[in-house]
Amino acid sequence: MNYYASYDSAKSRHFQFLLDELIKLGNMVPDRTSTFGRPPDFPLPVLFVLLGLKFDSELGYRAFVSGLKSNPLLLEQLGLARAPSYSILQQALKRLDTQLLHRMYRLLARKRPPPRNLAVDSTGFSHSTGGEWMSLRFKKTLKRRFTALHAAVDTDTLMVHAVRVKARPGGDAKELIPLVKRVIHRFLKYVYGDKAYISRKNVQFIVDLGAYPGIEPKKNLRARSRGYRGYKELISEYRSGPEEWKKKHNYGKRSLVETVFGIMKVRFTGGLSSRRYKEQRRELLIKVILHNIGRLNFLECDGR
Repeated sequence: MNYYASYDSAKSRHFQFLLDELIKLGNMVPDRTSTFGRPPDFPLPVLFVLLGLKFDSELGYRAFVSGLKSNPLLLEQLGLARAPSYSILQQALKRLDTQLLHRMYRLLARKRPPPRNLAVDSTGFSHSTGGEWMSLRFKKTLKRRFTALHAAVDTDTLMVHAVRVKARPGGDAKELIPLVKRVIHRFLKYVYGDKAYISRKNVQFIVDLGAYPGIEPKKNLRARSRGYRGYKELISEYRSGPEEWKKKHNYGKRSLVETVFGIMKVRFTGGLSSRRYKEQRRELLIKVILHNIGRLNFLECDGR
């Protein structure tokens, strides 16, 4: 099956595949109920499924709940007598465990063979600041704020295997080792990264795993090893011929992590609707889960 046929097939079954996967993942969510009072009308596992559908739809909370009320078949499938209010969905986002969300996207990624080529990079997702009113009131333009997403992506499947969410972009080099540690790395051949990730510690860590550090060195770097032999070997090989080094090690695969960021930003508009950092973190993790579900759907339709 060619790419376009696989794409059309994945699109045609997107909603049902997404719903089925979210329900399976929702079974991992503990239903936190109290022994006092009446049982909740909306269990947390069901609210997690609705949050996934909400972020996939790109609608606001009120618009999503309004559409949900006109879909009795979906409510019946989820075992709900009525649709929850938008405020219940907002509160449910605060109750989700972030560690559980990390487990969910890793579980989806591990439905495919362990990665052989890994690419690491970061990007920023903008969010509301209220700066429009400040600009009008005080005639002062505020900088846009971003929440940073650091990700490790399998370049063959474009599935996300590890992420870290930070309050603001910056300091990429120190994020590489924690990301790679979260990935099954016994089959790794290459770990790609741009110049922001070059450091003695990072390069030697990748070499010790048995993989090749596909990280382009910066200009005017000293080749002294200082106890990190893999770093010196990388600098020497790169300086002997930068273009040959890129071709030999397929350095162009590094940009595939940026392809994943582009897919996510087109699909989810590149912004976050949540205002506080803790909710923004959960929202981003849910969107990573949705991305992996979408890739899993496409790979199944493509026979991979």
